[in-house]
Amino acid sequence: MSQESLHFGIFCLTNVPEWSTEREAVHKGIEQINLADKLGFEEAWVAEHNARRYGIISSSQLVLAACAGTTSRIRLGSGVTRLPMNHPLKLAEDFSLLDVISNGRLNFGIGKAYDLLEFQSYDIDPDERDERYQETFDIIMQGWRTGEIKYHGKHFSVPGRGEQAEEITLMPRPLQQPHPPVFVMVSQTEASLRAAARQGFAFVLGQMPTWEDMARLVDIYREEARDAGYSYDEIDANVARSSQLKAIHVSDDRETAAKEYEKGLMWYLSVLSNRAKVGLGLNELTFQQYLDKGAILLGSSDDVAQQLEDYKKVTGIGGLVGWFDAGSQPQEQVLRSMTKFAEEVRPQLTGTSV
Repeated sequence: MSQESLHFGIFCLTNVPEWSTEREAVHKGIEQINLADKLGFEEAWVAEHNARRYGIISSSQLVLAACAGTTSRIRLGSGVTRLPMNHPLKLAEDFSLLDVISNGRLNFGIGKAYDLLEFQSYDIDPDERDERYQETFDIIMQGWRTGEIKYHGKHFSVPGRGEQAEEITLMPRPLQQPHPPVFVMVSQTEASLRAAARQGFAFVLGQMPTWEDMARLVDIYREEARDAGYSYDEIDANVARSSQLKAIHVSDDRETAAKEYEKGLMWYLSVLSNRAKVGLGLNELTFQQYLDKGAILLGSSDDVAQQLEDYKKVTGIGGLVGWFDAGSQPQEQVLRSMTKFAEEVRPQLTGTSV
């Protein structure tokens, strides 16, 4: 079937509703990543937020490092690392170390951040966001590509003041050369998507309300990349590596799947900023309206397989990142859904089991 090129990941956001605890949320995510590795999912993405119960992981690299030692195949991605909120040398060192620990399985997902509370938490002026993002990214890339950093910008200087060195040696260097693959996370604006195209990076899109919107954004990416001078083969490769985030639940039938999944998802989406966070817009919709717009993939294994066949055909994108645990679903339900997806949905798409 035409779906043979589809690749799949899982998304961990570590929500803590009133029926969960912080410890449970963290360990649920780690268990899900370990199972995803055994089931043959290609990627796991860990979100990075702070100061709100809707996402409590302030350092994605810490969770990914924990999973690096207990997994063997799955690629481990930051979804996203908030570049404006971290010192660039620390990020370059931490993620280099993570790439070494995981034996070269790091996907470096980057974003600008947008939650004003998170900027206030770290005493960072949100008006400086774009400048800090670019300086941080430039420093990380310089270190990864050359092994040395000498950079003096408006917000960051590496090295800083002193007479010990004129440049800093990055240790360890990442295993993947010239650097781990970079993914630009796009949840709200086309500007980030266009920037990814111009830089030759793959992307992960948020949960756009329609698949037609997805197809339009992929076309925008292709056009921008061509204007930047990339070949059709290079663009095809990046689109094939790219994905969309999508809430997903596989159960015995569509009615059961909807009944099981609704409570957690709607708890999360009841907050406006959360809807923006995963690319579902600002207007609050009913659960049925989200279903009608194709924002959620759910049903029996056969239902979901058919939806994915249509998804690939319409969007033309290479992968899907499944959000199996939206709003902190019961862990047994999440693991069962992931297993059914791997053992009953994927064989219908590829003709083989994973």
